[in-house]
Amino acid sequence: MQGMTPQMTAETKHCKPIFVARQPIFDTREVVWAYELLFRGSAQASEASVEEDDFATATVIADGFALAFSGMDKSKKAFINFPQRLLLDDSVYALPREICVVEVLETITPTPEIIAALTRIKSQGYTLALDDYIGQEGFEDVIRLADIIKVDVLGMEPGKIMTLSSALHKTGCRLLAEKVEDRETYELCKDLGFSLFQGFFFSRPETMSGSKVPTPVLAKMRLLRALSGPDFDVRELTRIIGTDPALSYRLLNFINSAAFSLRGKIQSIQQALTLLGSQQIRQWFLAVIVSDFDSSSKVQEAAFTSLQRGRYMENMGRLMGSSLFPTETLFLLGLFSKLDVLLAQPMDKLLLSIPLNKAVEDALLNKPSPYGPWLQLAENIEVGRWEEVTTFLQEHDLDHEASASNYAEAIEWTQTLLQCKGGDCS
Repeated sequence: MQGMTPQMTAETKHCKPIFVARQPIFDTREVVWAYELLFRGSAQASEASVEEDDFATATVIADGFALAFSGMDKSKKAFINFPQRLLLDDSVYALPREICVVEVLETITPTPEIIAALTRIKSQGYTLALDDYIGQEGFEDVIRLADIIKVDVLGMEPGKIMTLSSALHKTGCRLLAEKVEDRETYELCKDLGFSLFQGFFFSRPETMSGSKVPTPVLAKMRLLRALSGPDFDVRELTRIIGTDPALSYRLLNFINSAAFSLRGKIQSIQQALTLLGSQQIRQWFLAVIVSDFDSSSKVQEAAFTSLQRGRYMENMGRLMGSSLFPTETLFLLGLFSKLDVLLAQPMDKLLLSIPLNKAVEDALLNKPSPYGPWLQLAENIEVGRWEEVTTFLQEHDLDHEASASNYAEAIEWTQTLLQCKGGDCS
């Protein structure tokens, strides 16, 4: 977008400085079943420490939960990491038991005091999950109380996964395989009775040799090609929007949303496009195309992430104010960062159809590029690598709190954009 409105600026200025990383958890149908939420106050965005645990009070968790949940399907569960101190000080009771899954970190010491706290939490109706379990001793009492066991399968030999899962099934716990990085591991865990899955496999589509892009997708790719180039015909886009009732509705709904400070309602496509301007038309159209590629849960999660990345990096580029990183280019980088997931095609093949700056192409292909650190920034936030986030912000003299506010605004903007699909507003 061309810039934040006064209303948006005022709202985000007063956001608490909280980063929220949101990682999807899938079921055996590859449908999002829950999200793991990781919180860190941006001013303290570093590796977990005693001081950080103290900072993460119930109020911070509750605020972060509200921020993350604004962009989530309200029927999904939310896994939240609880270090030892927060398990003991009743912070968990600030969150709704119907949604919150209390994730017990593997770093805790299962003392009688901790077991008593977990017993109380479970008695109040909360779901308990044990994180990063690899068969270590000393957690028998935690497993007895747990509803879900998250098994860290990264690098684990198939034989050990089989032995561990067989033992855990006897406890009656539901098994979640985390750090699943390839289809082979995913299929093995599914065959062994794991019912939940988390990891990079779900963001890295399996490449099928000789696969073809369907005709409707080719049409969208042609639009992407036109929109991502240096010049495009606004009149042609106006014509396309005007002949598509669902698209017209989505445009008017978006511009009449809280994202814009308008004195009156927009009544026509021409009026909406005049207000938006050419750059905003381009960004809105690109976002709609990307969000419409596929209705599957995995693809829609990728669409949300790519739109949120684009918006966040655009806002951060504006904050930095460097001509070396144009805001519209940063938006495009984030928007296309999961194009391979959206289309289930190799990224290098897809980029042949889109005229992008070579530095942007290199970043999307994980090659050395000045844009690479920007994309890595967004990815680091999503997986909770807070020390790396802090390093980037410090190196570029960017304010932590403004960055956190921009991230919050990106979540809200993406949710606003995606709330209407096919004329259906949630």
